[in-house]
Amino acid sequence: MASMKVRAIELPRVMRLSVNNLLALLALALLTAGCGGGGGGSGSSAPASAPSQPAAPAAPVPAATTTPTLSAADLDLAARLYKGDARTPAGFDVETRPANVAGTISTRHLKNTDLATGPQGISNSLYEMCTNDLAQAIDWSERQATWQGQYSDLAEVRSDARMFELVRVPRADVTAMIRHRVFRCDYLDRSNSDLRAEAGAAGSMNQRPLTAVELEKLTEYLWQFTLFNNSDYAVESSTTTANGGLLVQTIRIGQLVRGSPGSCDVVQVSDWTHTMNSADGTLTRALTPVRSYQVQASGSSAQACS
Repeated sequence: MASMKVRAIELPRVMRLSVNNLLALLALALLTAGCGGGGGGSGSSAPASAPSQPAAPAAPVPAATTTPTLSAADLDLAARLYKGDARTPAGFDVETRPANVAGTISTRHLKNTDLATGPQGISNSLYEMCTNDLAQAIDWSERQATWQGQYSDLAEVRSDARMFELVRVPRADVTAMIRHRVFRCDYLDRSNSDLRAEAGAAGSMNQRPLTAVELEKLTEYLWQFTLFNNSDYAVESSTTTANGGLLVQTIRIGQLVRGSPGSCDVVQVSDWTHTMNSADGTLTRALTPVRSYQVQASGSSAQACS
C-alpha cells in the first residue's frame, strides 16, 4: 500500500482569531468568578448588599440636678419654722404670758360684729372698735362676758394711752383669764378697716407726734392678733423705712408649706407692710409675696432640697 503523507490542515486565519478570542473570554470569566464578582455564565451570582439603615438617635443625657444654695438666713428661718418654738426674732415686741395665770389666757379686741345682731352681724367689714369712754368699754365687755356657757366676772380694769383692758375670770374655770381690749380713739381708729382683707385701709393713728417708733410698736402689736401668729409661720425680720412723707413698717413672714412624705417642703416668704402718712396718720396695709424656696428637715436644722 502506498505510503500516505499526512498534511497539516491549516485553519483559516479568521477561525484562528475566533478561537483565541473565545479562550480569552473564558479565562476572563473564570478569573471573575474566582474573585467573587458577578457576571454571566453557569456560576451563581453573589448576593446583593443589604441597604444601609439610618443610625439610631443617641439616648438623651439626663440633665444634671443641683441642689440650690440657700443663705444662712433662709436656713435659719426654715429651722425655726420646723421647731415652731420661736415665731419672732430677737427685739420683736411681743407680750409675755402673765406668770400668775395657771390656766387658759384669752386676749381679744372687741369688734363691731361682737355687738351687732341680725343682718348687722354679717357685716361687709370687720374692725376693732374704739372709744375714749371707759364706761362704754366696760359695757361692751359686759355684753361679751359669757365664756364656755357661763358668766365671767369682771376682776380688773386697766388703761393706758393706747387702750382699755377689762380682765375677767370665768366661773367655769377660775384658773383662766379673759382679757377684753378696746382701743382708745385718740390713739387708733380702725373703723374704716376690714380685717378680712389682706390689703387696703388700716385705720388712722390719732396720737401725736407720728413717729417711726410708734408705727413699729403698733404693727408688731397687731401681728399678734393675726393668723400669722400661728403654727407653720415665723417672722424673719421687722424693718422701718421712710419714703418722702410716708413711713413703712415691713414684717417679713415665712410660711412652711409641708409636702407629701419623701418630697421637699416649701417656705413661702411674704412682706406684711403698714404704711403711715406722717402728716395725717392715715394707715394702709398690704401683703406681698416675695419668693419661695424648698427645704427639708435635717435633725434640729434645715437644709436645701430639690
